[in-house]
Amino acid sequence: MNRDATAWMALARTPETRARIRRWVFLKRVFFGLACLGLTGFVITVVVAAIREVLGKPGPWWVFLAAFAVLVVSILPWCLASFRLDVARYADGKETGGTITKIVVDEHTDPEALPAYDITIAARLPNGGIRRTCRVSERTAPELGQMVRFRHNTGDPDDLKDVLFLGFVDAPDPAEGPVT
Repeated sequence: MNRDATAWMALARTPETRARIRRWVFLKRVFFGLACLGLTGFVITVVVAAIREVLGKPGPWWVFLAAFAVLVVSILPWCLASFRLDVARYADGKETGGTITKIVVDEHTDPEALPAYDITIAARLPNGGIRRTCRVSERTAPELGQMVRFRHNTGDPDDLKDVLFLGFVDAPDPAEGPVT
C-alpha cells in the first residue's frame, strides 16, 4: 500500500470505506498494468503491420482496428477504477455547500475541448471556515459567488486539495432535460 492510500484509509470513518479504498487502489494498479500491456500491444501491432506493409506483405485490413480496440479496452477499466477510487475516498466525507471566491481559466486547454477552470471555494463550517481548490470543465463559465456542492474529509482550512467536486447548486439537473 502506498502512502497516499494509507492516508486516505486513515481518514475513512468505517471499515467498509477502508475496504473499498483498499480494493479500488488494488484494482487501479492492476488495470494500470493492463493498460500498459495494451499500449505496448498497440505499439507493437502497429509497428509490425507497418513493417509488413513496407516489405510488400500487407496484413489483414482489420489489424489497426483490432490494435485500437485493444488499446481502448485496456484503458477503460483503469479510468473507471480511478473514478471509483475517488468516490470511495470521499464516501465518509461531509457534503458541504460553498461559494466560488476565485476563478483561473486554463489557457492551455485544447480549443476544441471544454474549457478548464481552477476554482477556489470557501465554505463556512460550525467550527470555522475552509477553502478548497479544484479543477472543473463546464460548458458555461463559473461565476464568482456561485454556489457549489463538494465533499471533504477534513475540516482543516489549509488542506486545499481535500475536495471532491459534486456540482453547481444552481445548475439545472441534466436528468430533467432542457428548461422550457
